[in-house]
Amino acid sequence: MSDTYSLTQYVDDLRTIVAETSDEDEIIRRVGPLAQRVVADKSWLQPKYYEADEEQGFAVHLLHEEPDHSLAVILVNWLPGRGTPPHDHGTWAVVAGIEGVEHNVRYERLDDRSRPDYAELAVKKDFAANEGELVCIRTGGIHKVTNETDRMTLSLHTYGMHINHTNRSQFNLDTNERKEFIVRVE
Repeated sequence: MSDTYSLTQYVDDLRTIVAETSDEDEIIRRVGPLAQRVVADKSWLQPKYYEADEEQGFAVHLLHEEPDHSLAVILVNWLPGRGTPPHDHGTWAVVAGIEGVEHNVRYERLDDRSRPDYAELAVKKDFAANEGELVCIRTGGIHKVTNETDRMTLSLHTYGMHINHTNRSQFNLDTNERKEFIVRVE
């Protein structure tokens, strides 16, 4: 039996998992080890995955997406010193580190969510995610990612729905402003 586990096998397994359950905790529990398995074999990495978007600070490479925008598998690279604002995904997420270390901060909302363009956040957890480690986020979870190293980092992101089709938000910690968060996808 071969130890290789291809992206095609991964997508087939994702389809099976979401056909068998809609429980996010169960999906994340089952997808996590598979994501770690697919990133362990880096033979599928291509040179284009190391091309970053200087303006955005990272590049989003779409590896798979179902016709209805569900089950999106994305490779993200992060330029040194760059990252995202605090944001949610509008769906569940399983992120597996491929290369490098990514700094993550998770937040909790303190406001009552009654104002659509306003959100008060507080730091809930601050941690580093290394190669092969998972960052799992349920729908509604808020975090930010920063590459605090001096080299590009890469991670594999699996979402229940493509992030640009989920009404995703980004948050400004200084002004408490909440607004739409759309990223450029390669």
